[in-house]
Amino acid sequence: MAIYHATLKSFSRGKGESSVAAAAYRAGFDLVDTATGLYHRYSHRHGVAHHQMLAPMGAPSWCYDPQKFWDANEAAETRANARVCREVEVALPHSLSDRQRKDLALDLGQLLVERYQVAVLVAIHAPSQEGDQRNHHVHLLMSARKVDAKGLGERAGMAFDSRQGGGAKAIRELRKAIEGVINAHLERAGGTDRVDHRTLRAQAREAALKQDFARAKELSRPPTKHMGKTRTAMMRQAKKMGVDHALTVGSFVERVISRRLQTTPQTHGVPDGHSHQAALADRAREQAALPEGTPSRGNTAVLARPAATRIMPTAVPVGITRRISRVMRLARATGQGAEVLNAEADLVEQWLESQRQAAQDSLDMLRSVGGIQIEPQFQRAYTSLMCRRVDAYATSPFLYEDTERLSQAVMSYAHAVVRPQRARMAYLSARAKLSEYEATPTSREAARAKQRYFRAKAHISKRAAALQADAIDQAREQMVEAGDHLERRFCIKGPRARSSGINLGEGDARNGVQSNGQLDLRPRPARPRA
Repeated sequence: MAIYHATLKSFSRGKGESSVAAAAYRAGFDLVDTATGLYHRYSHRHGVAHHQMLAPMGAPSWCYDPQKFWDANEAAETRANARVCREVEVALPHSLSDRQRKDLALDLGQLLVERYQVAVLVAIHAPSQEGDQRNHHVHLLMSARKVDAKGLGERAGMAFDSRQGGGAKAIRELRKAIEGVINAHLERAGGTDRVDHRTLRAQAREAALKQDFARAKELSRPPTKHMGKTRTAMMRQAKKMGVDHALTVGSFVERVISRRLQTTPQTHGVPDGHSHQAALADRAREQAALPEGTPSRGNTAVLARPAATRIMPTAVPVGITRRISRVMRLARATGQGAEVLNAEADLVEQWLESQRQAAQDSLDMLRSVGGIQIEPQFQRAYTSLMCRRVDAYATSPFLYEDTERLSQAVMSYAHAVVRPQRARMAYLSARAKLSEYEATPTSREAARAKQRYFRAKAHISKRAAALQADAIDQAREQMVEAGDHLERRFCIKGPRARSSGINLGEGDARNGVQSNGQLDLRPRPARPRA
């Protein structure tokens, strides 16, 4: 049984793709991109049964040399988001012989040459040793421009880019032409198999109208979906591990995790000198040191926080936060009223760790998106949040509001910077989802995919980009202003304060700032009452 499969794909420089790399990978040879100096080495790969360059009549001889042609094709495109090539992938019937499949692939390449006046790289791939042995297919890599006696000319395949449904119509016409070439070769080989480019629903409807209900019932099966290289690689890994191929990706991951949990020990050996009795004694000693009336949750004591104190939710502190908290901790009080002072000290340290964690989360958010450079303004704000002295917050209550204002500004800036990149990824995902419904453009799923596509496209328009740029500038200004405000009030070191242009005068001395720029942490005498 011959199965029809033909897909069209375009390569864009805006997505980091290169026609030289695409040609080297599909044909299985080494190419160098002279514009960038990058070497693309794929001569070691297996599975390429045949490759050949095709070009229109009268084309220069260098168009038949893959190294020269694809290098010239890449250099002909000067825009940063230019389309560098297109690819048509077609499944070859496994019922044909190797020679017959080669002739079919060359005829398909010649169809594209004559139809669009382009140069085509024909690369026939044989089934992999671990995959389906019927998976014979051909990659037809088309140049982005027409080829004539002078070389590369004007843009080719403009019909695929037409709006108002013109592009989908051009793709359907190409799929129908490919169907005709494949059926002609099947008929020439003497077989009875034929392929049909239409959907299974359309074929079943036609069979029912012809009173061929057995054929209509056969065609009423659900259509299969192309798994792609990532899913295929995961299935091959599952086969090596003894997992059934019928498992989904999620169940496969769950099986791997469960197997890891079963084979990997989850406990560690007890060091010498430690025992269960020693642990119970340590816990009893810690509970005895807590103030009376402290509520406990299970086996862990919890400090009672004052209702008027507003504490941000704390997350798991990072390593640098643990190290700083161990070095810069407030001294614990003893004697009468010590439990209240110690509880307040714990609240100060926990709150400061939450601010540091907010700064770390903002940095991780920026690092999660490729291509984003960390600006100096963010680096200064990040350093300000990560390098706060704990003891200063015990004597300067106004620093709480300033630090929280800076942490919120840092988070707002990180969200503003990442938002355009996420909008771009959402647009690409919506476009890929919409392409799955080209065969059924009038279905309900296609209408929903089209709505998501246009909604995502509106978020990357020029107006949206301008608004996002303004939001980034505004967030950056607020972050810089909050950082400068905190630095002016913090004033730990004299040279840093003088370099920032802070005037340490009589007013600063009254506020507890010495002339050398350091905070005066000495207790002040009580002011006499009038």
